[in-house]
Amino acid sequence: MARRKAIKRENGTGSIYKRSDSKNRPWVAVAPAKYDSSYKPKRIVIGHFATAQEAKNALFQYNLNPTEKYNITVEQLFTEWSDIAYRNISKQTVDNYNACFNKIKPIYNIKFRELRTGQMQKIIDDNTNMSSSTLSKIKLLFTQLYKYALENDIVNKNYAEFIVLPKQTTTKKDSFTDLELAKIEQSVNEVSFADLIFVMCYSGFRISEFLELTPFAYDPKAQTLTGGNKTIAGMNRAVPIHPKIQPIIEKWIAKNGDTIFCKEDGKKYSAKYFREKCYYPALRAIGIRELPPHCTRHTCATRLAAAGARPEDIQKILGHSDYEVTANTYIHQDIDTLKNAINLMA
Repeated sequence: MARRKAIKRENGTGSIYKRSDSKNRPWVAVAPAKYDSSYKPKRIVIGHFATAQEAKNALFQYNLNPTEKYNITVEQLFTEWSDIAYRNISKQTVDNYNACFNKIKPIYNIKFRELRTGQMQKIIDDNTNMSSSTLSKIKLLFTQLYKYALENDIVNKNYAEFIVLPKQTTTKKDSFTDLELAKIEQSVNEVSFADLIFVMCYSGFRISEFLELTPFAYDPKAQTLTGGNKTIAGMNRAVPIHPKIQPIIEKWIAKNGDTIFCKEDGKKYSAKYFREKCYYPALRAIGIRELPPHCTRHTCATRLAAAGARPEDIQKILGHSDYEVTANTYIHQDIDTLKNAINLMA
């Protein structure tokens, strides 16, 4: 059994002792004892140190903000944080956080108080093949964990704020050409789901917004679809229905599903299922480029702009947050104005 050489300290301030069986870091700092309901002492080992002074400094820092979670690991902290944080956020946000957590496995077992910027930065640098959005979400996860740790006196400094993300490169988003859109239109009654791609190109909804439209979103009198959920500017916006897609929408509404564009059993499509089983197979069958669903929004915006629609009308239809104050506060387009804009498309 290792021999111990203790340094005398005042009662209730913790203890420091030297182990005879350790050469590199023989000095041990132990937090003041805590007693449970049966009066059994519970002692937290703060750490092992090379010198007595390092042990004294660590014990001093601990006593400034004592906590029973002093040795909590990154994985344990995430579990504790997520149990609370996941109560009031969407499933999509939960999935994003879980995906980011899977990317930081190399640091799961590190004590959170010992985590430093370099260790988190390495995870970012080792995954530069990922999108800027994904890397930003990983940094956001670290930021959220530090916020929780600060609130619970586990740390007293946020090292996540020093993480440097790779410089973003601006990539030009593509859209379907006039010829490709014409092929989509020609395939409406021949290729499954070509009609839905056509509707997306003529309405500008994001794929998640599009798939969440319910029969109540359709106003046959005003000829609009009301939906949108991502931004303040895009939330619950009324989008005029172009005459070319009116029959398609009415055909799908007649299915009496939970959503307008539903499965055969009336249930809602998930974005992943729709993308993989409906959208891309339809593009292959039509014989055009397999652009991602978001490009239907760019197609809508491009054709509106080419037709001479006003910028504020385009932003209102697409639900963009840019120019939000001007478009939403000072310029008040009624539904007839927006209808004229959407009808500019050939």
